[in-house]
Amino acid sequence: MRMWWILLPALLGGCVFRDAAEPRFFRPASAMLDAGADGAPSRGAVAVRLQPVGGTPFLRERIVWRSSEVEYGLYEQRRWSELPASYVQRALENALRQTPGLRLSDDLDAPSLHVDVVAFDEELAPTHEASVVLAVSLREHERRRLVDRAFTARAAIAGDAPTATATAMGHALDEAVRAVAEAVAAAVTAR
Repeated sequence: MRMWWILLPALLGGCVFRDAAEPRFFRPASAMLDAGADGAPSRGAVAVRLQPVGGTPFLRERIVWRSSEVEYGLYEQRRWSELPASYVQRALENALRQTPGLRLSDDLDAPSLHVDVVAFDEELAPTHEASVVLAVSLREHERRRLVDRAFTARAAIAGDAPTATATAMGHALDEAVRAVAEAVAAAVTAR
């Protein structure tokens, strides 16, 4: 009986003072995050004003997993080194700069591009893939909408390692921002 009184504090202390694994930080393997401008925009390039990219409060530094349309979760130790909205902002700026016929501007008369990150998730089922969903609105003089839709990109995740998720997320991010840039270019040249 006396032995239990000695072991009980040791067992409880192990539960209370256990060392949790340290968080691990990841960055999407995106070509658009590191891309530079390919030179000066062409003479007839149309100005576009990119607003700060927003994101749902759920999409913070902890990596999100999703097992269905209604079940989400956050990894305890897996984290992005920046917020997903920051990755999208930088990648989109680079994609717009590389798109022929477009130039980024602060001109208040330029069409205004609003982007919100809706998903930046590791989908576990039915297939294991990275998913990026961007809600995009391109407005002219804040009234007339030239583009108003969601852009979705997915990339298969090869394996269960967190590095595979970061690699696939970078591919999905690149695909999403390229599609947004192409849609913006088509919309501003057609107006």
